[in-house]
Amino acid sequence: MKNPWLSRTTSSRWLAAALVVPSLAFAQMPESGATKVDYQLSYRSALSGYEAYKEQPVQSWREANDKVGEIGGWRAYAKEMRQTAPEASQSQPAQGHGAHGGGKQ
Repeated sequence: MKNPWLSRTTSSRWLAAALVVPSLAFAQMPESGATKVDYQLSYRSALSGYEAYKEQPVQSWREANDKVGEIGGWRAYAKEMRQTAPEASQSQPAQGHGAHGGGKQ
């Protein structure tokens, strides 16, 4: 018994139709329901604020220590950091020694 549906010429036509029909369905999709979004793309390099290394003049370590002593030593730097700290602590919670377990409970 010979099946006419399975002949080489008939089956190749069915195979071609099966491959073409889905592509036609995608080609005729309506655009009326599609919404277009207009994105404003911008690019800012991570290296845009980069400052190249500048050679600094070397000075005597004794002169550097004397200058720090004139300014007020490490306490002057700590005071300077304390004065700028409230600006930073407004955006971040204060952690102090209690954050790492070293604070008194």
